[in-house]
Amino acid sequence: MLLLGHVGYTVGGGWAARRLGVRKPVDFRLLAFMAILPDIIDRSLFLLVLDASSGHLIAHTLLFQLLLLAVLVAVRREFWIYGVASMLHLVLDMEGLSAEQAFWPLLGSDLAHIGIMDADIVTAGQPFLERVWDRLGGESDNYFDAGAHALLLDLGGIVMLLVFAGTNRLYQGRRLLSFARDGRSPSTSRGQGGTRRPVVGDMQSPGLDDL
Repeated sequence: MLLLGHVGYTVGGGWAARRLGVRKPVDFRLLAFMAILPDIIDRSLFLLVLDASSGHLIAHTLLFQLLLLAVLVAVRREFWIYGVASMLHLVLDMEGLSAEQAFWPLLGSDLAHIGIMDADIVTAGQPFLERVWDRLGGESDNYFDAGAHALLLDLGGIVMLLVFAGTNRLYQGRRLLSFARDGRSPSTSRGQGGTRRPVVGDMQSPGLDDL
C-alpha cells in the first residue's frame, strides 16, 4: 500500500475515534508518522543495511507491533492509540504478508520468513550504491505493478485524507499552520468544559457543530 493510503486510513480512524468519544487529545502528526513507521524501519534496513529479499522485515511482524505497543503504554498510557496506528499498518499490508512473516517466530524462527537472507544469495558482492539503486528501482516497480484491488485500497485512503483535510478546512492557510503546530483537528480540539479551542484567524468562523 502507498504511504498516503496508510496515512489516510489511520488518520481517518483516529479522527473517528476522537469524535466518538476518545477524550484525550490526539496528535494527528504523530498518528500519521506511526502509520508509516513499519515502512520507515523496514525499508531503511532493506535499502541501507540488511541483505534482504523485500522491504517487509521485522517491523511487519505481530511480535514487533505488540512490543512497540507495550513500550508506548509503559511510557504513557494514553499513547496506546499510536501503537494501534502502527499495528493498523500491519493489518492493511496483510494481503502481501505470509503467515510465517506476520506471526514470526511462532510458525518458525528462520530469518528467511521475515525476508532476511544470506548475503551471497541476495547481493553476491554487489557494490553498496548499486545495490541501493537496484532496490529503489524494485520498490518503485512494485507500486507500478500493483493490481486494481490494491490501487482501489490506496485510493480509499487518499480520499479519506482529503475528506479529513476538507472537513477541517485545512485548505485555509492559518488553519493549516495551526494544525502543523499542535497536530490537533480544529473540529475536535476542545478546551476545558467542552469549549472549542480558538484557531488563529478563525475567531468568527462557525464550528462544524454549527453547520
